[in-house]
Order: sequence, then C-alpha cells, then structure tokens
Amino acid sequence: MLSTWEWAAERGLCVEDQVPPVEGYDQPPRRKAEEVAVRAIVLHCVAAVGYGVGSDAVVEWLEDQGIWKDVSPAEQALLRSGRLSKAERDAACWRQEAQWALLWAIDKVGALGLPTGACDTAMLVDHIMPGLGDPIEAFVSSANLRDPSELLAEDDRVYNLHCYATRAAREGELPGDLLFAVLVQRRYAFEWLNGDDAWDAVEMDT
Repeated sequence: MLSTWEWAAERGLCVEDQVPPVEGYDQPPRRKAEEVAVRAIVLHCVAAVGYGVGSDAVVEWLEDQGIWKDVSPAEQALLRSGRLSKAERDAACWRQEAQWALLWAIDKVGALGLPTGACDTAMLVDHIMPGLGDPIEAFVSSANLRDPSELLAEDDRVYNLHCYATRAAREGELPGDLLFAVLVQRRYAFEWLNGDDAWDAVEMDT
C-alpha cells in the first residue's frame, strides 16, 4: 500500500510541510484574526472537556472572558450536558485538529504538513494556548493571519486531499498512514475560515 506521501505525490499534490504560496493572490479570508483566535480557544475548551476536564470550570472561564456568546449552540449543549458518551468524547477530542489548523492560520503553528499525525497536544497546552482561568486578551490580540497566498495554498491542498481521500475511503484504498479524522477537521476549519456559515452549519461538499 502506498504511503500518504506517495499517494499525494501521484495526484500532483504538494507533499512538503509548507505549501508554496499562490502567486499574486491577496484576498483575505472572511474571518478576522481575533475571531479565529477566539474560535481556537472555544475548540480548545471543547477538546479539553472531551479529555476529561470539568465542564463547569470551562464554562465559567468562557463566561468570565466574555466569549460564551462565541460558543456555538451545539458546543454550548455539549459543555452544559455534564456527562458525555464515548462517541461525544471522541468527537470533542478530535476538534483539537480543527483548532490546530486555525492556529496555523494565525501563525501560531509552524506548518501543517500531510495529515499523517495528530497535533502536538503538549505544545498546545503548555506553550500556545492560555491556561484555564487565565486572561485571553494577550493571546487574542497577538493573532495575525498568514498572508492570503499562504492560506489559499494550504486550503487548496486540504480540499484536494479530502476529495481524493473520501473517494479512496469508499473504494478501500486509503493510505494506511493517513489519519482521515485529522483531514476532516482541517477541512472543516478552512471551510469556516473562508465562509459565512456559523460553526455548526459548515458543510464540506466533496
């Protein structure tokens, strides 16, 4: 079976950690840097609850920081539910991969690369994100979107990878080292970044 690197290369997709920018493209995404930073914090909280952090403390922090309004209805229901099923916990944990993609978009992560590994949870918790209970102002104000040419290049790669991978999964030919759940979360993040849909309403047509 082909590796993801070989499989992507066969389809003419960039296999380097960083995709070359799209020359001459200068249209910024729909979302502003501060909005992306806040969404990353919300996803961080959703994933934290999936990993077992108490939801009461998470909700209180989001309310204290004035961003509970930025938590989607589905996320609010999840954070308020108190007890999650295993499927809900797993889905919540995977949201950190969407968070990682958005952190890349605001230049807090160096490169995404191919979706063959999960994000660095220790780096997220210890070095990138504000701690539970800490002020978020510095994190949000320091967010800067990457150049539109970089964003489009990575978005295109993620889109094409997802289209090819969806087809390969149906045919039982998905590369063994490709983490489809990681790819799905990246695609979801980019669709939100570049669109007008609310977080819960994002669609991923392939």
